[in-house]
Amino acid sequence: MRTDVRSILVKSLSAVMMCGLLLFAFQNCGKAGFDSALDGAADQASVAGDTSAPFAFNATFDQITYSSCFGTGLSSNPAFFTLKAGAYDGGGVNLTSDFITYVNSKLKPQYPSTVVTVEQMKAYVGETAENANATLQMALRTRGAPQQVRNPTGSNPALNVDYVNMMTDLTDDRIMEPIFRSQGASINYFPLGINQTQRVMEAKITYNSDEGVAYSLRNDLVNNGMLALTYTGPAGTSAFAARVPLSATTTNTAGQTTTDSTIAYGRGYNLGFSSDVAYYTKILHPELGAPASNTAVPNSRNPNNILVSISEVNLANTTVAAGSWTCAPDRRYVIVRATEATLCPADSIDRMGDANYRRELEIIRRHLPASQWDVSIDRRCVVPKAGTCYNNAGGTAEEAVEYDQTKECYQGLQGLANPAISKRCAQYVTICNRN
Repeated sequence: MRTDVRSILVKSLSAVMMCGLLLFAFQNCGKAGFDSALDGAADQASVAGDTSAPFAFNATFDQITYSSCFGTGLSSNPAFFTLKAGAYDGGGVNLTSDFITYVNSKLKPQYPSTVVTVEQMKAYVGETAENANATLQMALRTRGAPQQVRNPTGSNPALNVDYVNMMTDLTDDRIMEPIFRSQGASINYFPLGINQTQRVMEAKITYNSDEGVAYSLRNDLVNNGMLALTYTGPAGTSAFAARVPLSATTTNTAGQTTTDSTIAYGRGYNLGFSSDVAYYTKILHPELGAPASNTAVPNSRNPNNILVSISEVNLANTTVAAGSWTCAPDRRYVIVRATEATLCPADSIDRMGDANYRRELEIIRRHLPASQWDVSIDRRCVVPKAGTCYNNAGGTAEEAVEYDQTKECYQGLQGLANPAISKRCAQYVTICNRN
């Protein structure tokens, strides 16, 4: 009996000791693993709503195309536009180095990682005041006053008419994923987007109802306006407000808030127009030499309807260098009437063997797809598959067109019209690319 009692006591003490050891081990395990995870969660919570975080995104276009075409009904024809811009070669969206440095200084690596992970950065950025709900937006805005959207009517700006949102919120994981994985390299394709419009950084604006609007728009862009790539503002601002740095907003002792309206996050593109000679005119005058050395000069009656220069500015800090652009003379494509398509014959299929030819075709097809336009690279001309730039004022019939810029042509504008001239001035699609 005594032996049984002793055995029971030994077993009980052994059980108590084992429980203690397990409890000790569990506590130490918690310190090594479970608590470290909690530390990471607390660390994440401590930066939620951080008002000191820098703006995370930097975006730019790398191709801008202008079409001088105008006419009744063209605004609803998807083939036609006034300005189209996108990112295809080097442009796109990337993380700023300031943001990468800042977030690495604020967040602690989560076990077992020894560095701040992409998932940590993505979870953090959308909670910061400077970055929450930012979406890329294209519009025509006022130089030096980027909050002002410009349009031909002066009416309240309308979505997808006067301003266009691209993709979706940059802090949406479908957009963030490739941007954050790239760690600073520019991204221009977003495969996780729910449709094609969300997968590419591209937008267009169309103001082409008549020749007066086209003429006035060019003058405005040369003198006062700019094409702008900005970001939508935080909750509570208007749908077309350009996001400004938090540092540009101040509150006085009376609680009144003021914002510096001269700056915004994003890029401005100042456009220059001219009546400069196009390639098509040069090949109409072989007596003046090969196109590269051709000395053809446009007649003075030709409109300034060719995009010849782009100056890019950083809207948040105009003293910071921005990108440079080239508007190559050989990227001026004359628009030929469909009834005169023989003036713009298709190029030989053999030309596809030339890498330079394929490159040029790729560039123009970005904004003039094959479903909507026929294109000749060799003659630098394009033909719409539906619609026309050359209807009369009533929109009832096409008028004759002068494709040779050295000859006098007719503009249907007050003060410029000359009834003695029978042919309309030709219209052009011109392309500029970021260097």
